[in-house]
Amino acid sequence: MAGRYFNEFTKGEKFMTERRTLTENDLTAFCNLVWFHDPMFFDEIYAREEMPYGSRVFPGPFIIPLAVGLFLQLGIYKKTIIALLSIQNMRFKAPLRINDTMQAGVEVLETRQSRTRPDRGILTMKFTVFKVISPEEKEIVMEFEMLHLLKRNTQQ
Repeated sequence: MAGRYFNEFTKGEKFMTERRTLTENDLTAFCNLVWFHDPMFFDEIYAREEMPYGSRVFPGPFIIPLAVGLFLQLGIYKKTIIALLSIQNMRFKAPLRINDTMQAGVEVLETRQSRTRPDRGILTMKFTVFKVISPEEKEIVMEFEMLHLLKRNTQQ
């Protein structure tokens, strides 16, 4: 089963991902993988006493692929996405910490037919990453836009 083709998206359409609680292992594994060996990620006393966040936090670059991964779990792009063209307008607003639960909202900002390939289209998607405090309360952690190249259903 395939996901949705470019021409099946509408400007203003919104999606909400599942939630995911972040663990100490997530922080350690990511920081070790990408060599983020700064005390703000590994030393709780340093983070509490010398950093403005009051505890260890997740690096901003960790949040981006996790938000995208949560979106991909919806199956919307399955076998229809071709490429990521850009990430833009990224803003960090609040930190995520160990045991925080995150969720991503995604909105279609723009749909644009490819100028050179009639079998493709470009979606501009706005990702809003939330820290979920309760089912009714969320805090915005970060926002960014991604341009994705998708297959177009030429049978329609």
